[in-house]
Amino acid sequence: YYAAVAPFLLAEIQDRPLSLLRCPSGIKADCFYQRNLGFGLGTHVHPFVWKYKGRSYKYIYVKDEQGLMEMIQMGVIELHPWGATIDHIHTPDRMIFDLDPDATVPFSEVKQAACEVRDRLKQVGLDSALKCTGGKGLHVVVSLAPTNSWEQVKDWSRTLAQTMVREAPDRYVATITKSKRIGKILIDFFRNDYTATSIAGYSLRARPGAPVAVPLEWRELTALNSADQFRMDAVLERIQRRAPQKAPSEQQLPKMR
Repeated sequence: YYAAVAPFLLAEIQDRPLSLLRCPSGIKADCFYQRNLGFGLGTHVHPFVWKYKGRSYKYIYVKDEQGLMEMIQMGVIELHPWGATIDHIHTPDRMIFDLDPDATVPFSEVKQAACEVRDRLKQVGLDSALKCTGGKGLHVVVSLAPTNSWEQVKDWSRTLAQTMVREAPDRYVATITKSKRIGKILIDFFRNDYTATSIAGYSLRARPGAPVAVPLEWRELTALNSADQFRMDAVLERIQRRAPQKAPSEQQLPKMR
């Protein structure tokens, strides 16, 4: 599966720091996250070290299909990239709104929330893309020019999330506290924080049935039944009709009113 989707997946992870979920003995055994090079990942998996506010960070990244496959050979199932590349590590080029519903929230309401985020972004001149996560929720993703700091991007996304919460407090919440999320959809803007990651499009999830996180066209949202409905066979058939994504247009983050 990963060999087949490599050109599509690389568009999501290439030259970005990665957090990996490894399950060497299968998903029913112990799995663990890894972000450092460690032992045995292969010569095409590269270390990346940098400093931020006096602290040193050490992650890994790949440049090509060889690096991807070396990771997969070592039991990597999930790939979670940063919202920035190694060349612009302090200025993210993606802004993500992770719509994470409480278990009691119908998926139809999650789809409505995604459309509302899209429409609010459009009102300020930002185009967005859609991704089902292979879990419970949806991601609304905005491609940005790497000119703003992590703090600026997080503050901008927080403002939009809190506006939605203020206008519909019975539907939305923007705090991680689980007790406050009952019956609501978390608008998770914390994906835009320094060192935060999000699941890559075309990555498998280490869950029963091996659901896949899949980038979608907005027109496909109507027929989407759940965020984890795609399996490997469906994705392999899907990419036969598609080409790897070209670099998205870079957008400037506008001032939030």
